[in-house]
Amino acid sequence: MSTWGSPERFLAIGGDAERRARSEEMVAEIADALVAAGEYEARIDAQTTQRIVDFNWSARQAGRRLGIRVHVDIRYSRAPEGQAEARVTPLTAPS
Repeated sequence: MSTWGSPERFLAIGGDAERRARSEEMVAEIADALVAAGEYEARIDAQTTQRIVDFNWSARQAGRRLGIRVHVDIRYSRAPEGQAEARVTPLTAPS
């Protein structure tokens, strides 16, 4: 199973309602990957700060949903221009 999320999820999102719906989908996707693979990785569009904030919020919510704390690491140097590599790992193993 690939833990790389689809970059299309992090492209421009219209309104607040659509962003909230996508955030909830992302929470579920990250939580599922944490349970199945122990980590979640994605390339995200880093040109808009809100996308980074939304990803970070979704990762933290996924951890809460699983009852664990997570570490979110975002790296700009290894990703293609305008993107960042994001990785979510549990601080404790999910049960």
